[in-house]
Amino acid sequence: MSQSKRAVALLIKRNVNESVLQYYSRLKQAVSDGALDLERSEIYSLLFPSLEPVSADHARKSLRVLDLCLDVDGCVIPTILSDSDESGVGKRVVVEINKDGSQSSGRIISMTESESKDADFLLRKHGYDAAEWELISAKSSIWDVQSKGGGTNTLYSSKITAKPKKIEWTIEDIDAYFETKIFKSARELTNPTNYDSSGEILEITLPDLHAGLYAWHKETGSNYDIHITRERFMKCLNDILERCKERKFEKIIFATLGDVLHVDNDQQTTGRGTFQQVDGRITKVFDITLDMLIDATILLGNFAPLEVIYVSGNHDRLLGYTLVKALEKAFRNDDNITFDITPNPRKFQRNENVLIGWLHGDCNKNHITEWIQTEARQDFGKSKFVEIHAGHFHHQQVIEKSGMIVRYLPTICASSAWEHQQAYGQNIKTVVSFVWNKWNGLREIWYSNI
Repeated sequence: MSQSKRAVALLIKRNVNESVLQYYSRLKQAVSDGALDLERSEIYSLLFPSLEPVSADHARKSLRVLDLCLDVDGCVIPTILSDSDESGVGKRVVVEINKDGSQSSGRIISMTESESKDADFLLRKHGYDAAEWELISAKSSIWDVQSKGGGTNTLYSSKITAKPKKIEWTIEDIDAYFETKIFKSARELTNPTNYDSSGEILEITLPDLHAGLYAWHKETGSNYDIHITRERFMKCLNDILERCKERKFEKIIFATLGDVLHVDNDQQTTGRGTFQQVDGRITKVFDITLDMLIDATILLGNFAPLEVIYVSGNHDRLLGYTLVKALEKAFRNDDNITFDITPNPRKFQRNENVLIGWLHGDCNKNHITEWIQTEARQDFGKSKFVEIHAGHFHHQQVIEKSGMIVRYLPTICASSAWEHQQAYGQNIKTVVSFVWNKWNGLREIWYSNI
C-alpha cells in the first residue's frame, strides 16, 4: 500500500478516543486537501455508522450544524444529530474567560424566536444563574435540522457574553447577617488593671491605615503590604502601652477615622469604583486586619475600660463597617468594651468640659466645624474645649476656627504609587494619641513614630 493510500485509510478510520467533531474536522480537511473524495452523505455515514442511511438533504443539513460547531471553536455535537433526542438541546461548549472577568459561551440550543431575545432564558441555557450573572451581548443564528421522523427542528447557534453581577450589599444586609450569625464560644473577658474612675482619658486615633495597600520601594520609596501594616500598628500600640505603665485612666477611646481597609470589595476598588493596588485577596486582608484589631482590643481592654468609635472612610464605606461589626461581635459578652459603630459618618462625645468630634475628613473644609455646632448643639453649649479630629489627607494640619481646633491627623501607611507620583505622602508616619482631663482639657499629645 502506498503512503498516500495508507494516509487515506487512516483518515477514514476513527480513533477510539476521538470525538465526532474531531473526526469530522479531519475528514473535512482531507476532502479540502484532495486526499479524500467523499460525498456529504458518505461523510455522514462515516460519522454515524450505527444509524440508518439518510437522504443527501438530511446529511447536508446535519453537517451544516457540524460546520457551525467548528465555527464556535469546538462545541460538543447536539444530540439531535444522533436522532436519539428530538429536543434539539445541545450540550455545553467551550467557555472563554475574558480579561475583564466576563465569560463568552457558544452553544447549539433549541428555542423560539421570542426566547432568543430573553436574557434570562439565554443565561439559563448557557448554564448561568440569572440571579448572579448579567447578559452583556448575545448573537443567535438559525439552523433548521431534519429529524428522524421527517420533521424539521429549528436550532440556534447561540453565542453570549456574560459577567458576574456586582453584589450590592447594604449596611442593613450586614446587620441582618450578624444578627443571625452563630459565633463560637466567647474567649476570656478583659480585666482592666490600670483603671481609675477619676483618672484622665486616653484617646488613640487610627486614621487611614489602608490595610491591603501594596507599595514597592523601588517605585514609591518604601514597601507596604498587609504584614508591614500589622508590624507598624503593633509597634505603635506597644509604644502607647509602654507610656501607660505608670498611668491610670478612666477609660481609653480608640477612634478609627476611616479607610482602615484600602478597598471596599474583591474587585480591588474603593466604594466609588477607583481601582487600587492591593496586597492579595481581600479575604486575606480582612482576616489579618480583624485579627490585628482583636489583639489590640484585648491589650487595650486589659489596661482600662475601652470605647471603640468607628467612622467610615471613602475607601471602605461598606467593608470597613463589616470589619468593625465583626470586631464588635467578637467582644459581645465583654462589659468592659463598648462600641459606637453606627453608620453615621460623624461622631461626637462630651466628657464634662471636653467635646470631641470625629469624622474621616473627606468633606468640604469650609464645613468641617459647622456640623458639630448643630448636631451636638446642647453638648457644644456645655463644653469649654472643643476639638474635631479627622484624617483623609495623610498629613498633620491644625486649624483653629470659631473657637474650635480641627486636627487633620497623619497616618502610618506608606504612599501608594499614585500618591508618590503626585509627590504626596512625605509626612512623618505616626499614630497620634491625646491625654484629656475632662475638666481642664488637653494635657498631652503622644506621637508613636515609625
